Amino acid sequence: MLKRKTDLIRFISLLLLIPVFGACSGKSSDPSGIWQGFVRNNSGEEVAFTLEVKRSGDQFTGQLVNGDDRTSSTSGTLTGNNLKLRFDYYDGELNATIDGDELKGEFVRQWQKQILRREIRAGRKISAGQSSATVADISGDWVLRVGEAPNQRLWRAAFSQKGSDLRGTIIPVTGDWGQFTGKIENNRVTLNRFDGINSRIFRATLNSDGNLEGIVDLGLLDPVRKVIAERLDQNNKASVEGLPDPNVYTRMANPAEPFRFSFPGLDGKTVSSTDDRFKHKVLIVSITGSWCPNCHEEAPLMQEFYERFKGQGLEIVALAFEYTGIAERDFEQMRIFAGRHKLTYPMLLAGSTEEGDLQRKLPQLVNCSAYPTTLFIGRDGLVKRIHAGFEGKATGERHTRLVREYEDLIKDLLAGKEV
Repeated sequence: MLKRKTDLIRFISLLLLIPVFGACSGKSSDPSGIWQGFVRNNSGEEVAFTLEVKRSGDQFTGQLVNGDDRTSSTSGTLTGNNLKLRFDYYDGELNATIDGDELKGEFVRQWQKQILRREIRAGRKISAGQSSATVADISGDWVLRVGEAPNQRLWRAAFSQKGSDLRGTIIPVTGDWGQFTGKIENNRVTLNRFDGINSRIFRATLNSDGNLEGIVDLGLLDPVRKVIAERLDQNNKASVEGLPDPNVYTRMANPAEPFRFSFPGLDGKTVSSTDDRFKHKVLIVSITGSWCPNCHEEAPLMQEFYERFKGQGLEIVALAFEYTGIAERDFEQMRIFAGRHKLTYPMLLAGSTEEGDLQRKLPQLVNCSAYPTTLFIGRDGLVKRIHAGFEGKATGERHTRLVREYEDLIKDLLAGKEV
């Protein structure tokens, strides 16, 4: 009798353990690892991206990986099989449900006066080997003719290549788009970038005359545009003719007039160009936005210059144009931006990205549409140079030259030299 009771207890115990073992042998909801993802644009095109998730206790961090560029989350949690990654400095969030080796959800962020939602899907990334086929070499600099007349634009592009693996960036006059990654196979080029703000894709075919023909999908509400690209020959005038110069793209309506501004700072106090702190100083004005990837690249450089040259008479001010026009929300995003880059120079709320607002707030500027746009002002209060956009690290030597150009210009202005 005792043996039967013992056997019954063992049998019941085994039954109780079955759900536990069943749960353990099911699909894991741990998102740690590398995922190959796709985000859908309004055009229906899917832009490929890599998501790397790491775990520390019950906290998670995620990175959107574009070659050497990494957009890191500011926080992350896993509730059941629901992963949430916050990207506070872009006011964005990745929300996804994990089912074993699949991840589905959306990337949500503030955009102007509406919320943008992008559908995403991802699977565990499996490393693909290099193709053994011979591939064309498209590395180097290119000129992109984007769109059709009369609205055609000329942009630059730079590609690097290792076998069939491609990296590159596209460089309108308003600044580069960061690093793209992709492939060239059977003379077909595909390059993708998703950084939480922009989801862009470049597809083209290398034709028999050595040019690239295809499309660029800018994401958001922008249309898909046709592209014809040809190699850039710096020694061939026809090759570079018409390429816009970022140093002349934006100008002062009246160069003999001092640049003026007066906007509230993060502490609520108004900062004006006529304040004593700016008198007889060299001043850099960065027209910026917390939502702007290139502005995030420029800000650490501006802070470095401020620390190095403040004692010699340099001042810097950031004039932010934010998405919503709701001061409380926009100031909060600016604080996150300033905190991320440890800015010690003033950041002012100048306006919103609503069409026409920049021109209304800064009417002295002509053709100002790039973020950032950087003004260099001499000790006499006059604008000496305006640079549209910012060539980031993805542009390689162009970035190095720009940093050197900025530094030389600051030194010349501090020394009172004509520039």
